[in-house]
Amino acid sequence: MIRVIVRVTAVAFCLAALAGCSDDELAPSTGSDTIRVAFQDGVSPSASYHGTTDAVLKNDPNPATANTNFGSIPSDTLGSVPLSTAFYERRLIVRMDISSITSCSAVISARLSIRVVPPAPDSITLEAHPVNLPTWKQWTEGLGGVQNGVSWSTIDGAVPWTLAGGDFFSSVLDEKTVTSDSVVTFSLSPALVKEWILTPASNHGIVIKTTDVSRARYAIVFERENDRGARRPRLEIAYLPGG
Repeated sequence: MIRVIVRVTAVAFCLAALAGCSDDELAPSTGSDTIRVAFQDGVSPSASYHGTTDAVLKNDPNPATANTNFGSIPSDTLGSVPLSTAFYERRLIVRMDISSITSCSAVISARLSIRVVPPAPDSITLEAHPVNLPTWKQWTEGLGGVQNGVSWSTIDGAVPWTLAGGDFFSSVLDEKTVTSDSVVTFSLSPALVKEWILTPASNHGIVIKTTDVSRARYAIVFERENDRGARRPRLEIAYLPGG
């Protein structure tokens, strides 16, 4: 009788190989190997990068507006705006394609920056949440108009969110109070970004929303369509390569 012994390390190497990692890439990395990369449309990692999708989700007293896509606008409102006799919220949803980072990498840190024209004279507090969707679903940026992409009501103009305004995890990734700042930077969980790298279909992005909808308080936020590259959303990731 022949006994076959399979070592755990061998299994790990085989599974890693199936995931696109070579034996060399599984070698330990050191702090000196840290790579820092930024993803920003038309700017970084190169001028050819166009992997950002974003849109503003607008609540509105008119149901048709709540299902209107605002995915092709260079700048829009973010926060709480007065309409009719009540206040209605605007949220930013944004996602970056980071599939160029190998699945063997270990994420050290990640941060998402957006440029805004801050409210004057008062401040606004914003918080970032990871979007919560099954891997087989994805929101679409859209080209603008009713039922033509992600909106306050739907993920693509037809399929509704479970909760209007976007489905997201209740846990807050980071919170920032905007006063005179023109760049707002949110720290993201390395574990979340690593999940996006391992399973790109799980990358549904981030929702940025205000913490106070009881009064008029909003900023102007710049999106990927802005003609100035430096104003577009930017995701910076620091990671250790596999080897």
